[in-house]
Amino acid sequence: MNRKIRIRSEVLPAIVLLLCVRSLSGQTAASEQLVQASMLEKEGKASSSIPILRSLLNAQALDAPSTGKAWNILGLAYQDQGELSQSRRSYEESLRIFKRLSDETRDYAKALDDFGGLYLETGQFEEAKRIKTKALRIYEKVDEHAGITRVSCDLAAIEFNQKKVASGSKYLKRAVKEASVADELDDEDRATIASLRGWEALFHRDFTSSVANYKEALDIWRRRHGEEHPYTGWGHLLLGDAEEKAGQLTPALSEMRQSVAILDRTLGRQNPRCLLAEIAYSRVLDATGSHSEAARIKATAEPLLNDIYRRQCAGWTISVAALH
Repeated sequence: MNRKIRIRSEVLPAIVLLLCVRSLSGQTAASEQLVQASMLEKEGKASSSIPILRSLLNAQALDAPSTGKAWNILGLAYQDQGELSQSRRSYEESLRIFKRLSDETRDYAKALDDFGGLYLETGQFEEAKRIKTKALRIYEKVDEHAGITRVSCDLAAIEFNQKKVASGSKYLKRAVKEASVADELDDEDRATIASLRGWEALFHRDFTSSVANYKEALDIWRRRHGEEHPYTGWGHLLLGDAEEKAGQLTPALSEMRQSVAILDRTLGRQNPRCLLAEIAYSRVLDATGSHSEAARIKATAEPLLNDIYRRQCAGWTISVAALH
């Protein structure tokens, strides 16, 4: 009896060690899958990212901070897919988790920042600004220059959308200043700043600078992602819009046509971004004299877009986790 007990007590540490190794191995594998899902989302492959994230969350395979990150990435992926209600729910879950851990961390600020981006995309500018401004305050507290750069870019976009040029330019100026000392920026950030400079130039009717800046942004997106990517498709749209305002209708039409084709292939015909591109394309078609085709495209795209926003965004309010 005593011998058996001795053997069991000798074996016990090995068993505990084995279980710990297995646990750590499982966490490592889950963390690697989370990184993979994040990369897929950034590459515009949301449809591949979503099943990985759902599997990780359903299995409860991640610790609390990583679970918060997984919900946030899932929010981004659903947003890319045009599943706006699913995106909102995912962001809110991420915010609830991070708020329980701490509401003054980079991860919480990023979740707020991305959640505000959903409101920005759906044209709810005041709500977007309130969320983004809170994210900015947290980024400032933790001295996160890359975060300050990105949220300042979005705040500039919100102001430009509302034709508040002076305040938009102020945010853009701050984004450029913070970018000069930030360590974690990449080509996406440089493309965003270039496109915002193009937008700013449009307000001042400096069409030459606007077209040049939008070309720079498109070149960055194309170099980073290739031609078949939503960001590249959107870059063609922005450049075409600037060329149309500059009176360069032939190249504008070509850019818009490419934009619609790329977004249709990469996002799908029912995606809000694709529908927005079609509406912009119809405007250029109309300017070139193709009135009937322009009217047909617009008459199809606008009701679909309005229906998506009505079904998925009706009655939205900003969650407590986002504002308190």
